[in-house]
Amino acid sequence: MKKKRGHYCKVCGEYKANEKFSGRGHAAHICKACASLPPEKKAEMMAVNRLLNLPWRLSKEQLAWLRNRTKDRRPEVRALAQHIYEMRFPPRERFVYEEDWEDKLDFLEDAFDEDTSDELE
Repeated sequence: MKKKRGHYCKVCGEYKANEKFSGRGHAAHICKACASLPPEKKAEMMAVNRLLNLPWRLSKEQLAWLRNRTKDRRPEVRALAQHIYEMRFPPRERFVYEEDWEDKLDFLEDAFDEDTSDELE
């Protein structure tokens, strides 16, 4: 695999050339274009980028962070986090098949009654 050139910007999620980073941007992993964004927009982009790059197996901290993002005040982050959470942890279907269970039990009772009626005769 070819080595990536430049640095990774953790806000926009892209690899960019060294010239695209300021002196302090190298250490913070934030390019010049993203550094000029308002803090709210930077935080939102970082959260979306982190959500998209989550590993399949989550640690306890990552799972807690994902659950917190499902209640985020930013609608884009909240919607993406809910989608990812539901994709990884699908909701369990409730047992609404009570009638089916009763039918199965009735079938078993009928079979049991037939067996015992043969024995009684």
